[in-house]
Amino acid sequence: MSEVLHLTEKELRKLTIIKQLAERKLKQVEAAESLSITTRQVRRLLVRYRDEGSKGFTSKLRGKSGNNQLDKDFKEKTIEIIKAKYPDFGPTFAAEKLNELDDLKISVSTLRRIMIKYEVWDNKKQRRKPEHRTRRPRKPCYGDMEQFDGSSHDWFEGRYNDGEYTTLLASIDDATNKVNAYFSDYEGTVPVMKFWWRYFKKYGKPGIIYLDRHSTYKVNSQNALDDDQIVSQFTRAMRELGIEVINAYSPQAKGRVERLFGTLQDRLVKELRLAGINNPTDANIFLQEYLLKFNNKFTVVPTSPVNTHIILSKDDDLAASLSEQSIRIVSRDFVIRFKNYWYQLAKEQPITVYPGSKVIIEERLDTTLHICFKQRYLIYTKLSTKPLNSRRPIMALTPGTLNINHGIKTITPHRPSKNHPWKKFNLLPYNITNRPNQKPPIKKIT
Repeated sequence: MSEVLHLTEKELRKLTIIKQLAERKLKQVEAAESLSITTRQVRRLLVRYRDEGSKGFTSKLRGKSGNNQLDKDFKEKTIEIIKAKYPDFGPTFAAEKLNELDDLKISVSTLRRIMIKYEVWDNKKQRRKPEHRTRRPRKPCYGDMEQFDGSSHDWFEGRYNDGEYTTLLASIDDATNKVNAYFSDYEGTVPVMKFWWRYFKKYGKPGIIYLDRHSTYKVNSQNALDDDQIVSQFTRAMRELGIEVINAYSPQAKGRVERLFGTLQDRLVKELRLAGINNPTDANIFLQEYLLKFNNKFTVVPTSPVNTHIILSKDDDLAASLSEQSIRIVSRDFVIRFKNYWYQLAKEQPITVYPGSKVIIEERLDTTLHICFKQRYLIYTKLSTKPLNSRRPIMALTPGTLNINHGIKTITPHRPSKNHPWKKFNLLPYNITNRPNQKPPIKKIT
């Protein structure tokens, strides 16, 4: 019974030419030129054809495992470790942790194939058709632009305050991909200002901060759309420091920081789990070392080696600029009311203050309160009780007094004499019969 051979196109072509050579229809040089091999290899194929026939042209490794194939026990051991310690890790991150923590060296591509084979990783992710956009080129220098945002996420996987979400504030440099991050309770004005306080102290002031239209960064009321003077506390602070703020109209516009949170929500969550960290305080300490490794791995070389961060000068008052500011009016008795508290201005001030003057109340990040008037800070004391109104004295009004024109005027009531006609009139019970000059009622005739 004839045996069925399975040959590839390349093997079939090689068999045909060598068969013609064996039948002396071709010369060795011509066969070698047709197969793009040497004449020595042609002679070896000719010997194989004469010894084994057509079967000699099938691959000797067909149906056998490769010589460099990983051992089955090694694969199973790797999958057991992944299921136990890294069940939701992707192949790239899992390969890094296997090498770093478990001393198992395996390539990403090999690990991906093993994870797919053992159904630990699903590589078939459905993606919708992306909207066409034009890529914006990177800024050339480090410090030209910082993309900034906050991500509220279950960073501790339910281990913090019964699953309470925390917010990671992060910035990424547009030219180098260098990341700075800090955990906070929420994405508000005070946490954001504290974040940039640390950034300015460490690196200096960037040229542009690119962020979204969150209410912390932009006033979104209808009245503020056409008025550049109506700005948020954060935008006002950045303008005072000479930093331009750009509000993106879509997440794709600030794609670097959006992709950063996608990476951190995968990698950082698992790093915190492996390190046994369950609260934002310990996580912020952990971030200092973690970001060094993260930036060494993912930063890129900028087009220009120039650092355009501007170092803080003496004119940059971070404490004043990075504060929540409100406008109040001085009353006639030089008292200022703010958040249901009253503050009495001292008599001696570094600048003359008049009643009706508009002052700026600064709530600073260190929880202190400062009152500023024409770039001078006023001296004040906090009153324990509400002050009395100097314009309207508080008095208990008796039935004989009447408050007129913001003053007190006493009015003596008139008492009629004993022989007054009203006192002579005898009031009888109301009856139609004893009322004088009253006509009798008309009777109806039925």
